[in-house]
Amino acid sequence: MNKRQTRLTAIADILLNNIVGSQEELLDLLRNRDCSVTQATLSRDLKTLRTSKVATEMGGYRYVIGSGLPTDKVIEKATVDKVSRVAIEGISVSGQLVVIRTRNGYAGGVAYDIDDLNTPYILGTIAGADTVFVALRDEAPMDAVFAALSRVIPQNVMDAAHSEFNRNKK
Repeated sequence: MNKRQTRLTAIADILLNNIVGSQEELLDLLRNRDCSVTQATLSRDLKTLRTSKVATEMGGYRYVIGSGLPTDKVIEKATVDKVSRVAIEGISVSGQLVVIRTRNGYAGGVAYDIDDLNTPYILGTIAGADTVFVALRDEAPMDAVFAALSRVIPQNVMDAAHSEFNRNKK
């Protein structure tokens, strides 16, 4: 793993396991891991990881990582999988609606990835802070919807939701 990949993995791990509200805090946490980086490089890394600041329940802000990491960048696959695995908490299906529960701040990235699938069975998404509503076509076969969502949602989450899709099978 090269230095950049190691740094991106460290940043993702820190942001997934800590409430970090500023780049200065993140720089300190990286230094504690013997990872020296300039503020300019850290800014670029945060853009690469598609981070954004979201309000916390305590009135402050924290960085969260978008789930749709750019595929044209050289990023360790484990980092992408780790973000998705932590971001998505569960899936429910009711009729022509799939409800995806995420950690606070991650719904927008998940919705973006689903919209980017470009499948004829998904009409669109609506994202809140921690929930994504996925509207399906009336005649959407649940097997095809399951397969499409499996391209962006981690396998462990899809496996846990398999019975939801079978229950609503057409």
